[in-house]
Order: sequence, then C-alpha cells, then structure tokens
Amino acid sequence: MDSTTFPVRPTDVVALTTMEFAFDLDLTNEPSLEEVCRRFGNDANRALVWMIRFRALSEWCAREDIVKSLHAGSRSLGDICEVAASFDLNDRWEFDSDAFCAAVDVVASRRS
Repeated sequence: MDSTTFPVRPTDVVALTTMEFAFDLDLTNEPSLEEVCRRFGNDANRALVWMIRFRALSEWCAREDIVKSLHAGSRSLGDICEVAASFDLNDRWEFDSDAFCAAVDVVASRRS
C-alpha cells in the first residue's frame, strides 16, 4: 500500500525532501511517470507528487520575468529546488509566483 496520500486537490500535494525533488532534476526534459515511479519504489503517489511539483516549477521557470531574474540575482538552482520541494500550490496547481520568489530569496539570503 502506498504511504503517500493521492493528491486530489492542490492542498493534498505533500512536501518532498530537497534531495528527493532535486535528484537527477533536468528542467529541460520532463521524465515519464514510469521513470519517476522507479525513483520512488512502491510509492506511486509520491512519484505523482514529484511530477506535480516538477510541472509547477517548470511553469514558474518559463515565465519571462523569472528567466531574467534567475540570471541577475543570487538565486541558485539548489535554492529553487529547496523551495519547490515543499512550497504550497495554488488552486491552479502552480506556485504563486510572487510568494515563491520571496521564499527563494529567503533561502538564498540564508546561504550567502
């Protein structure tokens, strides 16, 4: 039996560890659900959570204003993954851009 609850609503999407989320992360290539399921063994719902978080992060990264700020600021991919692993999703199954940016900036400032 899966240990992670199936995410019916965005509020059901559980947090992952940074290591779980960032493992073998390639934002330019979305892996298949089958590939992600192999990472999480017998917890298919956890794999689904990873996919949901990956897509939310991909959408956030695709925003033009975000692309510019990623190259100009002190944010690192590690900072972004740390936040994306556990950040709450909005009703559109996405990260609220302003709140997500603020959270990444907090993590980046702790690092520096």
